[in-house]
Amino acid sequence: MPIDSSKVISSIRRKAGIESYVTPSLSEYRDPLIQMEIDEDTDHEPLIESAGETYGRPISVCFAGVGTCGVNILMSLKAQNSSNDMVDFVGINSDGGSIKELEKNGFKNNIALSMGDSYYLGAGGDLKVAQELGEKYYDKFKQRFKTVDLALVVTGMGGGTGTGVAPLVAKAAREVQNGKKNTLTIGVATMPSGIESDRREIAEHGIAELKKHVDALVVIDQLNLLDVLDQENTSMDEADELIDSRFEIVLQSIMDTITNYTKRNIDFADVCSTLKESGDSIITTVEAPAGNVEDIKKELAKAVNDKLLVNHSNKIASRLMIYQFYEQGYSERSHYEVVSEIQRLFNWTKSDNGYYRCVLDNPPEGTVKFLKIGNGSGEEYKGKTKVIVIAGGFVDKISAGVGASTGTGKTAKVENIIFNRKTEPIVRPSERSVAVAKEWQPQSQPQPQPQLQPQPQEASSGSFEAIFDEITL
Repeated sequence: MPIDSSKVISSIRRKAGIESYVTPSLSEYRDPLIQMEIDEDTDHEPLIESAGETYGRPISVCFAGVGTCGVNILMSLKAQNSSNDMVDFVGINSDGGSIKELEKNGFKNNIALSMGDSYYLGAGGDLKVAQELGEKYYDKFKQRFKTVDLALVVTGMGGGTGTGVAPLVAKAAREVQNGKKNTLTIGVATMPSGIESDRREIAEHGIAELKKHVDALVVIDQLNLLDVLDQENTSMDEADELIDSRFEIVLQSIMDTITNYTKRNIDFADVCSTLKESGDSIITTVEAPAGNVEDIKKELAKAVNDKLLVNHSNKIASRLMIYQFYEQGYSERSHYEVVSEIQRLFNWTKSDNGYYRCVLDNPPEGTVKFLKIGNGSGEEYKGKTKVIVIAGGFVDKISAGVGASTGTGKTAKVENIIFNRKTEPIVRPSERSVAVAKEWQPQSQPQPQPQLQPQPQEASSGSFEAIFDEITL
């Protein structure tokens, strides 16, 4: 027998003593109980931060080229990414000629630096002048990075504007990012070649200053440029293209990571966890035919051990992100081999079960361990595979204590993932850098922080043995 719902509701209301009018049938209710304002013309972004979107807005990315070298690299990167609307390219220089060149090539958000009688004629290699320029325009730098999630500061070290201004540009970017979740400031800088050895000392100080104000730093050292070039008669233009390609790889690696969505996904937050306050870093991408896993392993070894990048042969990467793309039907075993090879290249320790772990004993203060592995397939990878590798948080093997005796023939185990992490990285410039700094840096240098000795802890009912592998020499 059908039930008249309107009569049931009326009866309930009368018994409750609140029926003072005739209740209309449910079909007569025209207004919803909860009013919601809906803008029909609004495009609702998907809740996929990993695919280049944060909730409600795209990720904001800014590439700032500082100094003449940085500006030249910026124009090269823009040419390779002309269709990428996510990236904003900004030129910052004291040379008016390069700013005009930027404007001719469609760069609109440049910052031209000038002070007194310099009148956009450059800093002339004078670091004091360059730093004064940076301080004068510091608020303008901050305004430029106000809404930026990912800032990349690209420059060449050893000259005036790049060496003196780039650290202040990075400092401004991080200052406005302070307190915001999932933000990054990355520095990418070149070191002078062998024929410019007299500039390397001041370049080293510039690197030390830049490192203070970035989360991650990728250094492209041109000292070994001739060793990397394939032929002795390689042209100057080809050599420049080689250096530009290293910057392009860094950009493309990051953008491919945060704009691709896969089932086993890596998002921008994972990139932040890998690179936040990570110091010296390696960011690279390799491609190879998918048929033979040894081909991709060889390419990985070449890319990771690139003589133009930081030498990590005696270091352990405490943070590692691996993202592999391949065609449908790619072998799971091959994927395992690729990941294991990368972990081996970054000096992880092979366990008894055949897999690799990041083993650190007595790591330096501020060390963070992090591992993220992602993968996905697509038609565009038919017959090939591509691997993106981001590594940082390098720890010297000696300071990490790998293989160091604990008196029992075993090494101590790492209990915590984060060791006394602080908001600011500890930077210890070399003595030569400090000597150069005294000539032009008016601000006082930070005093070296004492190393904290780990306090002995009691093992908890075999939990160390269950989680961590024993490492012996």
